[in-house]
Amino acid sequence: MTIEAIGAAIDIGTTTVVLHLVNMETGNKLATVSRVNAQSPYGSDVTARIRYCKQNGHGTLTKLIREQIASMIDEACESVLKQGRDSSVLPSHDKSTTNKTDSPSNGLELSPCLLNYITIAANTIMQHLAAGYSPVDMGVAPFTPNSLFGEELPAWEKLNVTINTKIYYTPAISAYVGGDVTAGLLAADFDGISDPAIFLDIGTNGEIVLKHKGTYYCCATAAGPAFEGAEIEMGFAVENGAIDHVWVSSEDGAPLSYSTIGNETPKGICGSGLLDTLTVLLDIGEVDETGRLLRKDRFWIDEKHGIYITAEDIRKLQLAKAAIAAGIQVLLHFAGIDENDIKLLAVAGGFGSYMDLQSAARIGLFPKSLLPVAKSYGNTAGEGAALALTSEEARTRLKSIRKQCEYIELSSIAFFNDKFVDEMSFEEPSPL
Repeated sequence: MTIEAIGAAIDIGTTTVVLHLVNMETGNKLATVSRVNAQSPYGSDVTARIRYCKQNGHGTLTKLIREQIASMIDEACESVLKQGRDSSVLPSHDKSTTNKTDSPSNGLELSPCLLNYITIAANTIMQHLAAGYSPVDMGVAPFTPNSLFGEELPAWEKLNVTINTKIYYTPAISAYVGGDVTAGLLAADFDGISDPAIFLDIGTNGEIVLKHKGTYYCCATAAGPAFEGAEIEMGFAVENGAIDHVWVSSEDGAPLSYSTIGNETPKGICGSGLLDTLTVLLDIGEVDETGRLLRKDRFWIDEKHGIYITAEDIRKLQLAKAAIAAGIQVLLHFAGIDENDIKLLAVAGGFGSYMDLQSAARIGLFPKSLLPVAKSYGNTAGEGAALALTSEEARTRLKSIRKQCEYIELSSIAFFNDKFVDEMSFEEPSPL
């Protein structure tokens, strides 16, 4: 059966970009493509990229992300065709409605895979760069964005689209709580659940939302890229060969055992593996409550394959977990409740999909009391973008969610700084 409309739902993360090619009639995903964000060489976090734009303008970063998305769309279309979903299941278009100047880079002139609609969910800085806006004003107080989006904009050049295709950017809340969060709240059905509930999106930026009595209390913490394996000596993306889980070995002479994505030879360690490793090192007494790696400056996970964790790696994880844990405490304080009142902890993001929730609670990423109500939700930004792609009602819900949000700027709150210091420590090691 011929598909009348096809679209792309895109989650532009600071570290990773994920694109879903979607049948807009059914909402079914036809293909998914994931790549490291092409802007990464210009800074591992949004602060570094804002700094680059201040010094050099935003043109280069806008060009990079637009070219990457165009290439990912072409790759997704090619993937569908290779699977046997040829023009009989891809939409047919009248050539008169096709943007003839924007033929796809894969050489398939006027390919049957022409997008009718695109949605983008991303943090506010990534949305600015994709839309062609400068993010520089968000780098200094009062952190003012050019736009909070929640609207359609024209598709840019060199996209494999029809002449009438628009791009919808999910609504952002502030400079540092973006459309990826509102999309995530939509995908997690936060506007339909009982509160109090916490939404935790862990990535290069740690965004936290506490819903209580119809208000969404929001904040952002500078978690840094450690949870995504970046700026870690043996860090690795969530790809085949990445160590994703670690546990105490039952074999003599091997203190740790591990698994790798794709069951391949280990090439490095991704965020979930780092979390597990720190948990094990705490439990076997190799790391103390201050975060100090005892007796050596590194700990071998697999000496044969050259995989280890360093004292500096542990410190980066410690700083990231303290920022998120302190952010949770600030939101509880503003809502006037405590952690025992929480009915749901929704953990989102690519890292959240892989991490072991017990390990996260063990290192203090969130309070242990929340473990019984914690649930992994996966890539909610991408799922929310897909919902917005196919449903006008979903786009209306997104705007409604934004209206109920109250943003809290942590940098101006002394209570956050106090809690951050408190959350730096770990529980006393408890050997297994």
